[in-house]
Amino acid sequence: MGVRPEIDDIRNIADFAPMYAWILEFIEYPEGADQIGDDLNLRCISADMPKRTGQTIEVNIRGHKVRNPGIYGYDSPWTAQFVETVENKVSQFLDQWSELCYESRTGKHATKAAVSATIKLTRLNRQNEPIWEYYLFGAFLESKDHGGQLGGDTNDFYKPTISLAYDYFLEGAPGTVEI
Repeated sequence: MGVRPEIDDIRNIADFAPMYAWILEFIEYPEGADQIGDDLNLRCISADMPKRTGQTIEVNIRGHKVRNPGIYGYDSPWTAQFVETVENKVSQFLDQWSELCYESRTGKHATKAAVSATIKLTRLNRQNEPIWEYYLFGAFLESKDHGGQLGGDTNDFYKPTISLAYDYFLEGAPGTVEI
């Protein structure tokens, strides 16, 4: 039987991992889209952590039920929100990526390889050192939300949100994930 933790037990736990310290990087950009580097990281104000969910197989034999793990899938889409500046760097990148996925005038699509990106999301400790990494492979722009409604009574910034479909992700301690 476990013991209820006391305050000194909790104080002896290592630093807790903050939710506000992270880095967003494009390891591989979609072909034909500007490689805007740190601009996306600087302007990204929120990012989902990728998720994986398993399906349970339930076997019912003569009134007894047992559960086994089944197929695991990646919960797509992955979303991120950005704050835009008057330079429109985020908007231009997203427009280029969107047009690669589906040209507005012609309906033409670039190949999956051309529209796909590899994205790295790194969680940091309070000393800004990497503590955990996620790599999203085969990510492409599924949707972009221009950030709400323009209005004369709003006191907010333009915040586009993207949703990316992706094939799978890998995660692990820094330097342990082979890509």
